[in-house]
Amino acid sequence: MISSNVFICGTVRNCEQYLDQVFNNINKIAELFADFRIIISYDSSDDKSLLKLVNQKAHYIDKMEILVNKDPMYYHRTTNLSKARNACLDKMREHINAGFSADYFIVLDMDDICSGNMDIDVLKRAMDKPDKWDSISFNREGYYDIWALSIDSYIYSCWGWHNPIIAVNKTKAYVIDKLRNTPPDELVECRSAFNGFAVYKTEKFINCSYDWRMPKQYMSMEELLENQREVGHLYPISNLDIQTDEPDCEHRAFHMMAIDKNGARIRISPECLF
Repeated sequence: MISSNVFICGTVRNCEQYLDQVFNNINKIAELFADFRIIISYDSSDDKSLLKLVNQKAHYIDKMEILVNKDPMYYHRTTNLSKARNACLDKMREHINAGFSADYFIVLDMDDICSGNMDIDVLKRAMDKPDKWDSISFNREGYYDIWALSIDSYIYSCWGWHNPIIAVNKTKAYVIDKLRNTPPDELVECRSAFNGFAVYKTEKFINCSYDWRMPKQYMSMEELLENQREVGHLYPISNLDIQTDEPDCEHRAFHMMAIDKNGARIRISPECLF
């Protein structure tokens, strides 16, 4: 057992069919730590997700909270996700101020991405080397989460270019090859990665926030131009040198803010958790 407490956070919208399996994995996680709190941010759904969550809460009593978003925006998918994830962070801060401290928090997707059988030993091995990371996410077959990824020269959103499929495919091929050639006991450095599941050191991220806007403020022009060369000189949707409210994956701003404010080390394990 890990001597620390942990927060386990997720966002739910239309996830009914996956929630039983996801909570099976959450139970595995909870058993690793001294104590835990589950924080779920729920958004208006067309299925019985909320009923499923209420039924799960009955098992955990005061160790699980459901935060209901009563004012969904639906401007863009990541605006709601940013709001939901920030609500989880706010609730974590409330717990900390009330005396429940946790060295770590885990963010996981509550749909099919985290409904498969979790290899808990992979998570244990990552938790055994906390001196090597401040955030750690994991590989999976066919590494899918290219939108959240900023790695080496591929720092900009893959969907920030015209003909984005070219950028997606080039970035995906790059990260798959890099993870394939990394020994299982080593980690890959990056600027942002999620891939459906990540562990965070609370002290490095608790003063940060998710943002759905493209975080160009954390990228130099040299980096952006290098990324443009890597994807075959595609044209960006917005000028690279102008800060706009262009929608982006909410994880990128969160990770880059933590690097900028707290020197956070974002890493990917080449092992597959699912």
